[in-house]
Amino acid sequence: MSEIQNVNISAIEPNPLRRLKDYPYNERKLEALQRSIDEVGLWEGLIGRKVGNRVQLAFGHHRLEAARRRKLDRIPVIVRELTDKQMLQFMGRENLEDYNADFLVMLETWEAAVGFTDERDSAQKSQAIELARLLGWTRPQSGDRKGEHRINDVAEACNAAIKLIQGGYIRRGQLKGLTVAAVREICARIIAQQETVERMAAKTQRPAAEVEETKKIIGRAGGRVADKVRAGKVAHSHIRGEVDAEAYAGAKITKKHMPMFVLFGKSLIDQVDKVATKYDGIGQKFHEIKGVLNKITERSDVEIVKKIAFACELAAKRFDDWQTTFTNPKTKVVRLKAIGRR
Repeated sequence: MSEIQNVNISAIEPNPLRRLKDYPYNERKLEALQRSIDEVGLWEGLIGRKVGNRVQLAFGHHRLEAARRRKLDRIPVIVRELTDKQMLQFMGRENLEDYNADFLVMLETWEAAVGFTDERDSAQKSQAIELARLLGWTRPQSGDRKGEHRINDVAEACNAAIKLIQGGYIRRGQLKGLTVAAVREICARIIAQQETVERMAAKTQRPAAEVEETKKIIGRAGGRVADKVRAGKVAHSHIRGEVDAEAYAGAKITKKHMPMFVLFGKSLIDQVDKVATKYDGIGQKFHEIKGVLNKITERSDVEIVKKIAFACELAAKRFDDWQTTFTNPKTKVVRLKAIGRR
């Protein structure tokens, strides 16, 4: 049962699961809401629950803060009987409004969901899909798994970011101001490269300290890429390749042998294979390799160089298989046709 009550603003508290000191309001959104209040008044839509003589807000924190800044005394609140779980679920839906504003808004909600579920089942950590279902951050599967749901992009980004933050590989502040899509690309690449390092270490029996240092190098690389993305220096489509390049550059700076060249080389091979259709900074990567070729001594590194050479040879053949057939004198458009295998 619910009813709309005019509540004194001084009697309204934020959702107890929100951490407003760590995750402040979005100022641009507040400015827009204040203009809206000036023009048409405060829209109904705030939802809360009664706790004694006070109201805990479940939904509408930005609207409440905008009303405070406009010095309103009383505002309408839809008061309902809500459980802690429902308070968290409203928080998840509310923060989806800020999807394109700042990733940290979403991360706050994910961390609250982790804390909420851990308190109720300390013996077992909740899976990402369970947290996503709780928050409503899922999307339908397609194909043979139609009817099932998987975590959406927001949940994927949050799940990856929290793993890296808890592991000490990236700092929370480094993700400030980034979109969900950018964080998802950066964190997914860091984790993928770290997992590759771990698999490689298991096969080659690398020392644990060396592996951990390499994982930290990859994490720091992701942090530098985050800075570049925020500054508009890296396009979204180049994020993964940039993490690879930064990780390799970081390994060189340490002047220690790290199992990084193999990772970097494999990434380069994949990109060389696509070079005929898409450019992704490959020339720069070749330049970096040239600068360290005389330092390569490990057998695994030598093998990867051979594979790079082979991939380059194949790429060169692809280019040789194309020839100019004619140039239109009016449009100056050069047409190409394949004359051999591609």
